[in-house]
Amino acid sequence: MNCFDLLKNTLLNENINLNSESNVPNQVYSKNYFEFENKMEEILSHFFSNNLKDDSVFILCDGNFKSSELNSNISISDVVIKIISKKYNVIYKNLSLESKTDVDNIHASEYFLNHVNHLIKNDKRCKVYIALGSGTITDLLKHSLYLNAPDSIFISIPTAMTVTAFTSSFSVLDIEGAKRTRISKTIHTTIWIEPLLQAAPITLSRAGYGDLLARFVAYGDWYLAYKLKITETYNELAYRLMEVFSAPLKNLSESIGQNILTNDATQIHASALAMAGIAMSLSGETTPLSGYEHVISHALDFLRLTSNRTLVLHGEQVALASLTSAMSIDWFLENTEFDIKKFRSMNEKETEKLINQFLNSAPYYGNQNNINSIDQSKLLEVKKLFIQDYMIKSEKWNKARENFDSFLNELPQIKKHLSNITIRSYEMQKLLENAKLPTYPEITNPPTSALEFRWALRFSPFIRSRFCIADLIFWIGEDTCVVAAI
Repeated sequence: MNCFDLLKNTLLNENINLNSESNVPNQVYSKNYFEFENKMEEILSHFFSNNLKDDSVFILCDGNFKSSELNSNISISDVVIKIISKKYNVIYKNLSLESKTDVDNIHASEYFLNHVNHLIKNDKRCKVYIALGSGTITDLLKHSLYLNAPDSIFISIPTAMTVTAFTSSFSVLDIEGAKRTRISKTIHTTIWIEPLLQAAPITLSRAGYGDLLARFVAYGDWYLAYKLKITETYNELAYRLMEVFSAPLKNLSESIGQNILTNDATQIHASALAMAGIAMSLSGETTPLSGYEHVISHALDFLRLTSNRTLVLHGEQVALASLTSAMSIDWFLENTEFDIKKFRSMNEKETEKLINQFLNSAPYYGNQNNINSIDQSKLLEVKKLFIQDYMIKSEKWNKARENFDSFLNELPQIKKHLSNITIRSYEMQKLLENAKLPTYPEITNPPTSALEFRWALRFSPFIRSRFCIADLIFWIGEDTCVVAAI
């Protein structure tokens, strides 16, 4: 059984069908461009009238050259346009040209979302929209269609296996430097093209693998939030969906560490990413695969976005932070005492004071602060967002503290289940080493200073309103850096 059949059968076992009615995108894995062309025609023919040239297909890319297969100088954009334009009008947009921005500076921010909104609003001829590119292009088009063309057909063609965005109904957007998850357009079909994915730089595939490693720790955050009564909702549907990929993912680590992916490794990687995005969408939130490790990554992104520095690949940061998360979970599993006298609780004024201290002392330039070179108006806006989000979960913590004894009474059972749904740090470290992913900050690309990483860990409780283990560590009076031995 190939991995996409495994994906489909796993969903069917949960009474979930791959179709638009269930809000689960169809998954197509093409081993070559002949298969891709046939499948693309099959899909498009469902949505267009007989007068084919009156209908248009909108394609968005970032403008970066992406080889259609190994050792080829033909771009994937040229291949896809040639195939679709045989029967349909193609409206092709290069976001780098449209926004007059260097392609390396494009990211999923409000600024670029406004550019995509403009493109969508100005062309009403399109019925089908295709994101041909990275997670950034996918998230931007996905959210723009949600806002401006909710009844359209959205197809995702990943050019590299980098993130879970290619199948999820969420977008992660930069709001004044703070990453925020937004509900977005449901994808109709994701088409994975084997030779295209193998031609992508291996660093991108490794980053995608790093993003998937969150699966081994993030569920612990959601489970602890539920047991602390910080959240009222918890289910293990996403865990069951991803569990069938647990062993294949672990076995994949050594293949990811090679320079070129085999056909089997490419299919396993693609199907696991596909299932991850689907699992989050079915859960109605990104929680099952986005916990403490993503919060750390968002904190690091905040430093770089605020100082206009080049971002580290998302999955590379998540991989490193997954090790930190695993170490923090290990600490919790081994911890036997909680000193209630050390417990923290802050009102809004105290929260603002502490966040001010963090923002004023942040290493925006790696090992330097240089607060005077940072746009203060931008900091003021994002500070309001941080305070607002923290107070949401702080109020929940204040209520949870009243029932902390019941949490302690259940602690042996809680630890046992937490141990079952996560992996230990030594195992996580081995996966990172096999996959040639960073195990310490200074070897990310670009390098992350130890000062930045420690700041990100300590600031983690204030990054978003959703609970993660960093919140519990902070609330019980411990230091996230000491806990993770950073």
